Amino acid sequence: MPHDRLPTSRAIGEGARMTEGWNVVDEERGILWREYPFTKGAYATTLVVRGPEGLIVVSPGAGLDARAFDALREHGEVRALVANNTFHHLGQKDWRARFPDATSHCPSAAITTLAKKAPGVPWRPLSDLASGAGARFHEPPGFKTGETIVQVDTKRGAVWWSGDLLANIQRMPGPPIRWLFSLTDSAPGFRLFKLAVWTLVKDRAAVRDALLRELDAHPPAIVVPAHGPPVDTADVAERARAQLKKL
Repeated sequence: MPHDRLPTSRAIGEGARMTEGWNVVDEERGILWREYPFTKGAYATTLVVRGPEGLIVVSPGAGLDARAFDALREHGEVRALVANNTFHHLGQKDWRARFPDATSHCPSAAITTLAKKAPGVPWRPLSDLASGAGARFHEPPGFKTGETIVQVDTKRGAVWWSGDLLANIQRMPGPPIRWLFSLTDSAPGFRLFKLAVWTLVKDRAAVRDALLRELDAHPPAIVVPAHGPPVDTADVAERARAQLKKL
């Protein structure tokens, strides 16, 4: 098994556990993750963080059953649903039907696009989200229609959500997408997701410099990408730095 691969069936963190598909990263901060399929052979990741008003769900997954929703209640009530960019909105309507009091948020630059792609969802800017002490939801400069980088302080160190910028894809799709992943060195393993960079980034230097500054200020102990399981190797901060420098 490659050293950067973490099986999706295993929770990470000391004393971690798994409930109804939810992997518990940090019980105290209410940090959980799970994978969900969004098209044949392709998977995305949902992140949950406990905020001051309840649970904040980033990239809410589509196709979850009632037991998966109910399992979250022991960690808190779902109060906010975040589309980290214009692609991670597929579960919004299902989650809003289940949690009608939850608010939906996205980067401010994504609101116009998401209003067309997910009509009927009352989108609010990410700046309206109450994340609480020790949690930061960033909208880095340099993206075409916005991206969200999340940092949550824990006793182990910072847990990062890297959005589509960094990926840890383990289950490769079939050709021709597999060939594109390999040719661009976007997968398998913990990589700069170059296919997403081409789609999402307009100013590579601006993105790179902003995130390298964040790495200096809040080096991650765990990186949760939007695609693939989390990476919690001892050198994950330096590995993230090496990938971001490729921008």
